[in-house]
Amino acid sequence: MYEVLLSANVLLWLGIALYFVRLPIASVYHPVSYYLFFHGFVFTFRPIVVHIQGYTALYNGYGFLPSPSDKITVILGTMLGLVCFVSAALKFGNAPPRFVQDRFTDIERGQLIRPFLIVACLVAPIGIISILANWAARSNDASTMVFDAATGYTINTVNNGYFADVQLMLAPLAVMLIWLFRFKWWTFTPFAAFIILRSGTGSRWPIMMACATVALMFLYERRKKFPNLKPAVLIIAALWLFQVIGVDRGAAIRNLFVEDKSLALVYSNSREMGFLEAMDWANLEFFEYIVYAVPQRTGTHGYFLNNLQVFTEPVPRALWADKPVGPPIKLFSLYDYGFPIGMTNSLPGEGWMQFGYLGIAIWCGLFGWFYGWIYNKFQQSRQSTLALIAFLLFIPLSLQVFRDGLLLTLIKTHAWFLLPVVLMYGIARLSAVPLADEIRLMAYRRAAKRRPDLAPKILARQRQGKRSVLRRPR
Repeated sequence: MYEVLLSANVLLWLGIALYFVRLPIASVYHPVSYYLFFHGFVFTFRPIVVHIQGYTALYNGYGFLPSPSDKITVILGTMLGLVCFVSAALKFGNAPPRFVQDRFTDIERGQLIRPFLIVACLVAPIGIISILANWAARSNDASTMVFDAATGYTINTVNNGYFADVQLMLAPLAVMLIWLFRFKWWTFTPFAAFIILRSGTGSRWPIMMACATVALMFLYERRKKFPNLKPAVLIIAALWLFQVIGVDRGAAIRNLFVEDKSLALVYSNSREMGFLEAMDWANLEFFEYIVYAVPQRTGTHGYFLNNLQVFTEPVPRALWADKPVGPPIKLFSLYDYGFPIGMTNSLPGEGWMQFGYLGIAIWCGLFGWFYGWIYNKFQQSRQSTLALIAFLLFIPLSLQVFRDGLLLTLIKTHAWFLLPVVLMYGIARLSAVPLADEIRLMAYRRAAKRRPDLAPKILARQRQGKRSVLRRPR
């Protein structure tokens, strides 16, 4: 029965993928492309590898063994999640891809360099100090994060969490530099420096997201809907880095610049894992653990109460000594039934934990609606420079959200990546830097003065938010 479901899952994924790529809305900018990649790799291809190879390392580590019915439930749940996400994303994200940047946005692109440099001067030094502090802590195994065995959460006991995360803003800064200066060779130098610095922390997802955004910007610049060779090479390099850094969590890279006294490098040389056996993409086993525990052993679902953590998480523990560890209301702890350290829920897994099959339909459908709505808002806009940067930073981050499955992940990751864009907009407003709409309006008014007979039509088109194409009289 399980083998039949694996085959049905492959056919379902292939059918949806073929249907999607034939639609006029299909492109690398659409959220369905990212969910198809996520589901295809994590819940379609890898389960076949796990089943054929008979991997049990994670089961042994977590202290559980899924029953055949648990494994069937997981495959059915992922298939339901795929259908619900894609259906909602296609319904609410039905705009065809547009490349509407014009000479006014080109002018705006140059005008935003000064606000960008101001933001970079304010943010980059703090981010570099934050990332170097992380290097020092990791190279000496001196982390101030304490693991709470009762809840599975890590608690920041000394440092401020905001200071630890501010380094994430280095990624959008490096990406924006490349875009604003139009892919000049020297703009990739800070980007390479960011990759090296971030690699030394052992955290890989910001590198992956930044590389994906640069690839998307390269495609958009050339008005391409799907990747060609150059951006594909960048993505392949990012995947290679993902594997290299994951082996020892950056210890080898740190050891190139400082003396690394951590045990990560020693540990990495002593273990052997099979193809795709590691935890990096193990959402299948994580989902199986959730089904194993909820509600069979917990006796209840979560009913989405863990989302209340979005209200308590922003408050520093230094200001709230009794701040709850994790969500403020918890109906159960998964650590009562095993040791699922490092587990990420995934969208369908989170949906099951909250309300079973109905929870999967609600959660995946809700995220499909959200990403489809954001996509449509961008495609139907004028696609200003800041809007374009924000969207191309936003859409690759969906992979991290699909993997974690948490509303909190969506808010935290997007906040740090998009904050430099918000700061740029604020500084541009404060310093009276003209943006594309204002530049366009001034051009319309000048054209209306030169062509009084067309003035009403010109101004009417401008008010309607449409691009006016002016032709000089012959």
